[in-house]
Amino acid sequence: MKGYDRGIIAATLLLCLFGVIMVFSASSIYALKEYGTKYYFVRKQVLYLVMGIMAGSVVAVTDINLVRRHMKAVFGLALFLMALVFVPHIGVVVSGSHRWIRIGHFSMQPSEFAKPVLILFIADLIDRKVRKGSDAVPVLGPLVYTVVLLFLMIREPDFGSAAITAGVIFAILFLSGADMGSLVATGLLGIGVGVVLVVHSAYRFNRIKAFLNPWQHAHTGAFQIVQSAIAYGAGGLTGVGLGNSFEKLFYLPEAHTDFIFSVIAEELGFLGVAAVIGVFIFLITKAFAVAARAESIFTKTAVYGLALLIAMQVIINISVTLGLLPTKGLTIPFISYGGSSLVAQLTSIGIILNLSKKVSEGGDEADYSRWG
Repeated sequence: MKGYDRGIIAATLLLCLFGVIMVFSASSIYALKEYGTKYYFVRKQVLYLVMGIMAGSVVAVTDINLVRRHMKAVFGLALFLMALVFVPHIGVVVSGSHRWIRIGHFSMQPSEFAKPVLILFIADLIDRKVRKGSDAVPVLGPLVYTVVLLFLMIREPDFGSAAITAGVIFAILFLSGADMGSLVATGLLGIGVGVVLVVHSAYRFNRIKAFLNPWQHAHTGAFQIVQSAIAYGAGGLTGVGLGNSFEKLFYLPEAHTDFIFSVIAEELGFLGVAAVIGVFIFLITKAFAVAARAESIFTKTAVYGLALLIAMQVIINISVTLGLLPTKGLTIPFISYGGSSLVAQLTSIGIILNLSKKVSEGGDEADYSRWG
């Protein structure tokens, strides 16, 4: 444990263990009906948690420079896996989306792993350019690689992951001191492309209409938003009690995945919601503190990027459950049911812990400090 940020470890494990409890609470009735045992989802979640802890632990003790030496190959592998979702008999189509690959009994969602890989790749790219004497943080190179990955995400389609990824890359380029003119132009272009993608997609446009008038579409496109609002209202200050959610009784779709936070609000109330958000704030703040203390460009950019990826997904997921944003297929980190997302998030935490140890030991390449 020496050198690793114990606050990050404690907060992450607390969220994960709480997630196991809430997955069981939110899924037990549905699992009993569909699979004959109320433990179906929670057993798998525990398995995913063990796999994620193992992956995060391996990454935490691995020499990060070894990974950086093969960063192009790792990014290429991420793109290859993303492309496999479109290959017949390997890619799995769920509700019209090509987001999964399956080989035998093994399945995974490549985009969950591609997001942190892209952040590391961009951080490494910026660091190498500056080391070579560049007076400006590169913008074109990172954007080209980002667009390639975003194209594959949108083709799945996974507009939510694409939007979050674009936002994180934009943020780390801004924090790295990239040219503001280039960033503003890129941001405006990205917003324009996003609007076009929404307008020319019937299901995305219908989600926007349902979001703007949820009660008018309470039995169609806004059904989840309305049921989530009912869950929040029923929860009140202290909640109806752990395990006593009414909405999870086949009223709230995706109760153990995308809308598990609504079940938390109903069962544990405002106080429970505030406590969970407080742990997330503590975790993100601790990660930001690691980045702030770092001397190297790579460490700062990578830690800020990975922390922002977690933070943005938390903010968007909670905002969707509150009806502040249109519904998107995004889980809340460490808590929602899901194998690929949980393993990828714990791997990201492992990377942050790896870099936190370097920072605490003063070995994060201080001689190359030109960040900001």
